[in-house]
Amino acid sequence: MRYAALMIFSLLPGAVYAQTPATRPAAFDGSPGWVPLFNGRNLDNFYTYRNAERKNIDPEHVFKVENEMIHVLDLPDTTKPQAEGYLATNNEWRNYRVRLQYKWGEKKFPVVRHPEGLPRDSGLLYAIYGPDHVWPQCIEFQFQEHNAGDIWLLNSEPRPNVRVSAATTQPDGKGIYTFMAGGKPVSVPSRAGAQHVIHNADYELASDWNSVELYSAGDEAVQVVNGHVANAVKNIRIGPDGPSIVQGKIALQVQSSEALFRNVEIKPLFAHYGGPQYKVLVFSKTGAFRHASIPDGVRAIEELGRENNFAVDATEDAAVFTDENLSRYKAIIFLSTTGNVLDDSEKKSMETYIHHGGGYAGIHSASDTEYQWPWYEKLVGAWFSNHPAGTHPAMVSLEDADAPSTSSLPLTWTRVDEWYNFRTNPRANGVHVLATLDESTYTGGTMHGDHPISWCHEFEGGRAWYTAMGHTSESFRDPLFLFHILGGIEYAAGTDGSPPEGATVLFDGKDASHWVGRDGKAMTWPVHDGVLESKTRAGDILSKEKFDDFELHVEFRVPAVLSPHTRNENTNEQAMGNSGVYLQSHYEMQILDSFDHPLKDMNDNGAVYEVKDADVNASQPAETWQNYDIVFHAPHWQDGVKKTNARVTAWLNGMLIQHDVEIPHFTTKGVPEAPGPGPIMLQDHLNPVQFRNIWVKPLVRE
Repeated sequence: MRYAALMIFSLLPGAVYAQTPATRPAAFDGSPGWVPLFNGRNLDNFYTYRNAERKNIDPEHVFKVENEMIHVLDLPDTTKPQAEGYLATNNEWRNYRVRLQYKWGEKKFPVVRHPEGLPRDSGLLYAIYGPDHVWPQCIEFQFQEHNAGDIWLLNSEPRPNVRVSAATTQPDGKGIYTFMAGGKPVSVPSRAGAQHVIHNADYELASDWNSVELYSAGDEAVQVVNGHVANAVKNIRIGPDGPSIVQGKIALQVQSSEALFRNVEIKPLFAHYGGPQYKVLVFSKTGAFRHASIPDGVRAIEELGRENNFAVDATEDAAVFTDENLSRYKAIIFLSTTGNVLDDSEKKSMETYIHHGGGYAGIHSASDTEYQWPWYEKLVGAWFSNHPAGTHPAMVSLEDADAPSTSSLPLTWTRVDEWYNFRTNPRANGVHVLATLDESTYTGGTMHGDHPISWCHEFEGGRAWYTAMGHTSESFRDPLFLFHILGGIEYAAGTDGSPPEGATVLFDGKDASHWVGRDGKAMTWPVHDGVLESKTRAGDILSKEKFDDFELHVEFRVPAVLSPHTRNENTNEQAMGNSGVYLQSHYEMQILDSFDHPLKDMNDNGAVYEVKDADVNASQPAETWQNYDIVFHAPHWQDGVKKTNARVTAWLNGMLIQHDVEIPHFTTKGVPEAPGPGPIMLQDHLNPVQFRNIWVKPLVRE
C-alpha cells in the first residue's frame, strides 16, 4: 500500500528564509517523563538498514556506540561512496515526543550523482510506513547543513500535494525550494518520489551540538530545532480520503556525512500529572516461584517515579499492610507476586484501602496470587490458569487506544513475553479491556479468540489496572512497556488527568451545558471534535458552578499565529494564542504562545497575569495540547473585608511554575474581588484557543 497523498502545512505564517544561524541551542528542559530510546551502551532498541548490506548487516561498523554517543560513518577511507541507509527502532510509535542532539563530524564521503559535493546531511525519519528500503515511505525531519527543520515526504507515489500555508516557493536550480515573500497554498514537485518543504529559518549550529525535538500526535507533527519551531505537518493519510497514518518506526538517517547523536529520548504525549509529589508502594512478595525480573521491575518503577513526580517504596514484607501505613500511598503495585502473600489482617487492610479510594496496579504474575481470596480475583480481574512454556513473540492489539497506558503504544504491538491464559475471561468481572492478545500469532492460547491481556476498572471505591505482560527483564528496559506501566500506575493513582472522585466535570468533550456567557446568557462557543473553542468576539464564558478552594485541571491548545523568528520588540506578543483561565473569575492564569520566548512582564504563558511570571518556561509549541493543574486557595473575608489574599500553586505540562503565590488583587479583565465562591472563567481574546478535559475538585478548607 502506498501513500496517495500527504497534506503538509507550514505551521506559522509570514515565513522568510533566513541565512543567519541560531545563536543558542535549546537546553533539554528537565521536564518529567522522558525515557531513553538510546541507552548509551548499545543499539538494543534499533536495527540497521543500508542500501547495500540490507538489514542488520554492518561489516564496516558504520553504526557504532562510543562515549554514550551513536557515531555514524567514522570510516578511514573518505574517497569511497557510502551506501545510504538508517538506524531504525524495532518498535513502532504513536503519540510521542522524541528529542536528541546531533553534531557533525569532519568526514564527508563522495556522492556519485553530485560530484561537486553536498552539504552534510542526515535526518530523523518518522511515521515509517511499509517495508524497509532506501527510502521508506515516511516523513523526514531534515538535519542537512543550513536546512535543519525541512520536511521531506519520502518515496511517496503518486506525488502528494504539498501545502505551505503562507509562503510561495521557487527552485534555486538544484531542486531545493526556499521560502520567498508572499503567500498562497502551492503544490511543489521535487526529486522523484519525494516532496520538500523548507524550514522557516536557519536555526542550526553548524559547529556545535544541535538539539531537536519532534512532537507527533495522531496525524500531526511539529518539528523544533534548537528551541525554535521550524515546521509542521498535518493530515498525514493514505490518499486524500484514506485512513490517517498515526504511527510508525523512527530512524536516524545515514547519507554521506559523519555524524554523532546523543541523548535520544522519548516521552508519551498523554496529559502528564501536575501536582504535589505522591507515593506508591511496590510489593513483590512471592511464594514457591520467584521471577528473576523483579529487581529489574523495581529499578524501572523507581526510575519512572524520579521522572514522573512520584516516590517509590519497595518491599517484600507484608507487615506494611496496615490501615495507617497504606493510607500513605496513592497506589499499591503488585509486581510479579505469586502464591499467598497476605494474612487475614493484611487482606482486610488492603480491602479498606481500596474502599477509601486507593489504587491497585498488577504486573504479570500478580494474577497468580491469593487463590483463596475471592475479593482479590475481582480486584485483579482474573486469576492465572497456565501458559505455554517459554517466551514467544506474539501480537497485542489495542482495544482502547486512548487510555493512559495505551495511548502511546502502536495499535498492533508485536513483542516477546510469557503469555498467560486465565481461568475466566476478565470481562466477566466487569473490567474495561485495554488490549487483547492475538492467539493466531503464537501457539498455546486457550481463550478461544477473546484474550484480554491488559485491563482496568473502577472497583469498590478505588481503581485497579492490570497487565499480564512483564515476565522478562528485557521488558523493563523497553520504552514502550515502560510507557504502558507508567500509564497504568498513573491510572491506579488517579494522576492520569482523568477526573478524580468528587470532581465536577465542566467539559468532557461533548457537554458544554456547564457554561454561560459573561452576561449570563447561553454561551456561543462552538463544540467540535471533542473540543470547546473560543469564538472570536463571542465573549468570555463562565462555569455555572461556583467554588471556594479547589483543584483545577484544564487542557488547552493555542493556534499558531506568528513565526517565532519574526518576534522582536515590536511584536504584539499578546496576539499570539491569547486566552486565560480565571480563578473564581477574578484571577487570570495566562494562556499564550510563549514557546521559544523569554518570560518577562508577568504576562506570558503560565503567569499569574500582572502579578508574577512563571518560574520556568514550560510551554510547548503552538498546535500541541498543553495542560494546567492548579491548586487555588481563595481569600478569607470577614464582614465584607478581605483579611488574607488568594494563593495559587500551578503546574504547566507537569512542571511546577508557581509555588504558593499570593495574589493581592484581581487581574485585568477579571471580575472584581468579592466575598463568597466564584466560577471558573475562560477568556475570549480574539484567538481560537481550544479546551478539553476540564474538571474542578473542591478542597476542604482546614
